[in-house]
Amino acid sequence: VELCRFSAWRFAGRLRPVLLAASPERIVRFGEVGPGERAGSRPHAPRDLTAGGPVGRLAEAALTAEAERTGPAGTIVRLPPTFERQPLVEALLAEALGEDAGKSALVLVESRADAERLGRNLERSGWPVAAYPEGWARAAAPGQVVVVGTRNAAFSPRTPSLTIVLDAHGEAYRAERVPAVDARVVVAERSRRAGTPLVYVTPCPTLELQDSRRVVTLPAPLEREGWGSLVVLDRREEDPAEGAYPSSLVRLVRDAHSAEAEAGSNRPVVCVLNRTGRARLLACRLCHSLQRCPRCGAAEIEAARPAPGQVGVLSCVRCGGERPALCSECGSASLKILRAGVSRAREELEAVTGLRVGEVSGPRSPVPSEPVLIGTEAVLHRVRSAALVAFLAFDQQLFAPRFRAAEEALVLLARAARLVTGRARRHGPGVVVRTSVPDHDVLRAARLGDPGVLAAAERARRELLGLPPFGSLALVEGEGAEAACSRLPAELAAGVSRLGPERFVVRAGSPEALADGLAGLASASPSGFATLGARVEVEPLSL
Repeated sequence: VELCRFSAWRFAGRLRPVLLAASPERIVRFGEVGPGERAGSRPHAPRDLTAGGPVGRLAEAALTAEAERTGPAGTIVRLPPTFERQPLVEALLAEALGEDAGKSALVLVESRADAERLGRNLERSGWPVAAYPEGWARAAAPGQVVVVGTRNAAFSPRTPSLTIVLDAHGEAYRAERVPAVDARVVVAERSRRAGTPLVYVTPCPTLELQDSRRVVTLPAPLEREGWGSLVVLDRREEDPAEGAYPSSLVRLVRDAHSAEAEAGSNRPVVCVLNRTGRARLLACRLCHSLQRCPRCGAAEIEAARPAPGQVGVLSCVRCGGERPALCSECGSASLKILRAGVSRAREELEAVTGLRVGEVSGPRSPVPSEPVLIGTEAVLHRVRSAALVAFLAFDQQLFAPRFRAAEEALVLLARAARLVTGRARRHGPGVVVRTSVPDHDVLRAARLGDPGVLAAAERARRELLGLPPFGSLALVEGEGAEAACSRLPAELAAGVSRLGPERFVVRAGSPEALADGLAGLASASPSGFATLGARVEVEPLSL
């Protein structure tokens, strides 16, 4: 309960939703075996995983650093993306728990699928596993147990003797609803209070995660090998006559498909383009006018290809207006696409490669069986493995209007490298990036297998601008946002800036100062945050 109180204070929200997240889904009767726990589990006799090898040495170094820490709870293990994570988890468990029947451990993962997969694998190795929240009773009962779950497992009932956060860079550890509790912050506070070790495992730790924490790494040559093979295609050197799909890219896609076919494998070639719909920007072929919404002036898009003989539909993503796909200036039906979306890119890619191309259009739509797949970055989470991953317009990730854009771009490269694990040693490049900035810090870090290259550059920029971890931010939006910001304490009111009519950013020197100021704002009203008429999100991911 005290940990829930801390989370509600730290992330400027009510206590009730945090208590609900920390509670079991059903009435718990101790002694029964639920669906998330296994009968007959017994204390594990650990294998000798720490006696040698790079993974064992990483585990020993991480736990040694935790025993000697003087700063915030947690040590970071920078494990390259192509390295398997389970051996490291088992090595950490064996080192920290051993044969002690009274100790427990907590392992956080990004998704339910990852939790189920890791739980099964740990059980095969002999570890007693409780899946959270289904195995709440097993997680609370005495005895050795490894609790495996997603972000809400940070509130598991027993205080663990060891906490491991896999892929600690992931945005999935942030709650989607207010209060947007971050499980990584919660387990850090829990480990600090209990004095137990906490290990973050990630190929590319964020600056907030690295703040005052020790980073444990593999030897440089081994870490470089763990990032696989990256090919960068410089758009400045392409032949303009080849359009959006230069011959060098087409050749790599065809070669990867041919190599998979010869090997008898069915892994697809995955192409990533972060533009939904069919056309994101259109102009008239006759008068060259950009097609803009007549109501709000935003650029219009074409979501789907019209049927033969019919006029398409242009829509506005800002106000939702729709109209026929005719030029707003001269009335011509002949419009050209200046910036293609995924649907149009699928048609073009199929034409230039001569291969069947399937579109991954949403988080729940089935994944097509075509040899080439194209979609937004979500496609990287929909497939288990790939023959090749090609980013068709990577500049869009590098220069997205978010201060975390560079870190997010490196995460995409790490995810892509994981999908093509093992391919680089057999068939050539595994990840292809098409960009106009081949010497960008993100690409240098990926080529060198050293995320510290990006961290050093980002740290200087963030410090200059006072962005996290050199300050703390909160987003306040809604009808009551302006009134709420006007009642902030003087030390926070000085750091308020307007983003829009009902959207404000609040800056503070530290997370504690921000949390205290927002808590004081809520406590001034009898109903707390419910009467503010505004949504408050601490450390938002969208800025």
